Amino acid sequence: MVDLLTFVNEHPINESSIKAALVREGKQIEGLVPSDLFPYDQDHYGGLKAVEELAEKAQFSAKSMVLDVCSGMGGPARYISERYGCCVLGLDINKTRTLSAARLTRWVGLENTVSFICGDASLIPLAENNFTHVVSQEGFLHILDKESLFRNCRKVLRPKGRMVFTDWVAASTLSNRDQVILRDGMAALGVHTEGEYRNYIVGAGFNSLETEDLSSWWAKILPERYKMYQSKSKEAGEAFGLSRFEEFIEAYRIFIQLIEAGKLGGMRFTAYSS
Repeated sequence: MVDLLTFVNEHPINESSIKAALVREGKQIEGLVPSDLFPYDQDHYGGLKAVEELAEKAQFSAKSMVLDVCSGMGGPARYISERYGCCVLGLDINKTRTLSAARLTRWVGLENTVSFICGDASLIPLAENNFTHVVSQEGFLHILDKESLFRNCRKVLRPKGRMVFTDWVAASTLSNRDQVILRDGMAALGVHTEGEYRNYIVGAGFNSLETEDLSSWWAKILPERYKMYQSKSKEAGEAFGLSRFEEFIEAYRIFIQLIEAGKLGGMRFTAYSS
């Protein structure tokens, strides 16, 4: 079983892979702009299209104060800040990726509006009523304590704030064996049905909730993401060991099979605080 910190540390999209891609493009660190990173720093499903759709639901403005939970390499945080002129704080449990996200942000000159801290999303050690938005993309599946997660997301939101996130959603046909495979191979600690998510969100004090099924779209785009990961076998194998990379690839293959079989899907949730 791979633990969460190991899984994230060994993710094929990382600071080294982003820097290598920039070098292949003939770009120097000095003089980079945010859009130079966008093809490489979006470590979630759907790239910029997914961030743009999330932003449409969130209705950001220059006055927004955004908390990005499970912020990873910081790609969405930088895009949101650059596109809307707002301040974004990224929170991630992995110190290595938090430091990498901050370095990438300095490379493109956004350090005055985008920052990152290392912390547990189920605790969120931040002041109450401090943010207009909480966002996340395929991060909550790695968090076991959903009650604490959503209670703290609600706590840090201002009145009339919004929480917008995408995540895996289990169908009733997802077996215990499937859950174990996802947990052991992809550190999926908490995969829930739509109904379970609704109960967690409403129970945390959000007064309105909208959902959008992304399963069909994910079924189309995830095989391409799988091929992208396969193309990184040499550099990932050298960095983390070929056997570990092959374990990741096999788990990802099974993940896609579950999506295609309808046992697992994707959903975007938009919740409103009172």
